[in-house]
Amino acid sequence: MTARTRRTRPAAAEGAGRQAHARIPPVPQSPPRRAATGTAAARRGTERAREDPDGKGRLVERVAEAVTGCRSVAGLTAGPRARIMTYRAGRPLAGVAVRDAEIEVGVVALVERPLPETAEDVRRAVRPLAGDRPVHVLIGDIAEGGAT
Repeated sequence: MTARTRRTRPAAAEGAGRQAHARIPPVPQSPPRRAATGTAAARRGTERAREDPDGKGRLVERVAEAVTGCRSVAGLTAGPRARIMTYRAGRPLAGVAVRDAEIEVGVVALVERPLPETAEDVRRAVRPLAGDRPVHVLIGDIAEGGAT
């Protein structure tokens, strides 16, 4: 037997000159976690609201509404490698990223107008919400006809 092997026989059965190893008690198991329901989920929602005192979550939604209201925009896009995203409770919002230093918007433009004009329309729609942050527009795709 090696030194690392646990002995399961009583010490008396092994002989007089040997010392018995102490038994290691089992590790207690924690109860399984349950899904959040009812008031616990609501409490976490209010905690998240407290974590976002300046309302960036609501600002992201308002920026998304302003961008999709532009006539030459078919929709929002996260761009290459899903770079323009806002992660929040529930589903992430693709196409708008509000950061401390900037606001970045990714759009799918319609063919009906030149792309620089579309980008300028998006900037003009978001600028009142941006404060002193610059607004960067990425045209990630072009769609023909109506909204995609």
